Amino acid sequence: MRPYTDLHRATFPVAVDAVDAFGRAFGLAAVPVSYLIDELGIIRLRGGGPQPAFLEAVEHVLAEPLATVASPPRKVPPAQSQSIEALRARLQEQPDDRAASLELAQRLSQEGRREEAIACLEAVARRHPADGAVLFAWGLALLEAGHRDRALAQFKAARDLEPANWRIRKQIWAIEHPDKFYTGRSPDYDWQKQQLRLEQAQP
Repeated sequence: MRPYTDLHRATFPVAVDAVDAFGRAFGLAAVPVSYLIDELGIIRLRGGGPQPAFLEAVEHVLAEPLATVASPPRKVPPAQSQSIEALRARLQEQPDDRAASLELAQRLSQEGRREEAIACLEAVARRHPADGAVLFAWGLALLEAGHRDRALAQFKAARDLEPANWRIRKQIWAIEHPDKFYTGRSPDYDWQKQQLRLEQAQP
């Protein structure tokens, strides 16, 4: 990410979603994806990336008079994330609660308790073996903890369950071919198309 943002002299904050919270929340199957969210928190536009048509639509929204989007202020309570202890208690009562398991793993990972996060995701994967999102989350936790080969195995299992999910496929490619992803000139879309053709040609 940094070589790309440095090359293009980005002047805005860039965050890396290492635990895939955004991807899960929005059900994303491909990247890049762009969202334009106005000052009221309303998603005004969604696009596949910085394409001319999308950028033109963004300019159109930005040119709107403020009165067209303004509304009386409303108080929105901040999102309350549960503590690790509360999530563990919730799972004691409802062991199949997938959302609680994923949130617990995310909280553990945020606190640097990576091996506990991995164990949590391994347990939920046993309960939901056909859930590509769970296997993908497990792979991310393994990768963050430095278990490259184990992470790759989970990503490939997730890809087999969700072959149309480009986020999973691109994660695999990024691990196997970092030179195509972590440079200022990446991503190389022609190379990605070639890789897809090669995968599809395999029996």
